[in-house]
Amino acid sequence: KKIIVFLILFFTFYNVNSYSEVVNKVEVQGNNRISSETIMIFGDIVIGNNYEESDVSLLIKKLYETNYFSNISVELINNKLTIVVEENPIVYSIIFKGESAKKHMEKIKEFLLVREKSSYVSNNIKHDIGQIKSFYRQRGFYFVKIDAEIEKLEKNRVNILYLIDAGEKA
Repeated sequence: KKIIVFLILFFTFYNVNSYSEVVNKVEVQGNNRISSETIMIFGDIVIGNNYEESDVSLLIKKLYETNYFSNISVELINNKLTIVVEENPIVYSIIFKGESAKKHMEKIKEFLLVREKSSYVSNNIKHDIGQIKSFYRQRGFYFVKIDAEIEKLEKNRVNILYLIDAGEKA
């Protein structure tokens, strides 16, 4: 009896964990600026390798870590790996309204995560607003108000407009 139970459990788990496919073809969809070859390099994809579900998950993680993509889906069917990506927009320019001192604008730009000519990641805007507030608070403007507006441009580009109301110096 114990041997039969053991064999049933062994073959059940053996079959569950043994699913994998050899990738013979890779197709990338949705990419405009970033080439398919570059995406394959970012994801460490090698044609002829055996891929399991965990490998596909790792591939998705590696692609997200590049910050070039806002959405990624991967499908492995019949030895064909299909990657569908949606590229993040590129930041064309960063504009500060409410701050006229060029030296302050240059100093602020130094510590921003989102930079001109880089990928726009919306989560980084919150961080940057916090950094700008900290910059003004260090200069005695404790009630500074900052808003960010995103202006969508053609060719998957954006402008970031920071609206700064420094308020009264304490």
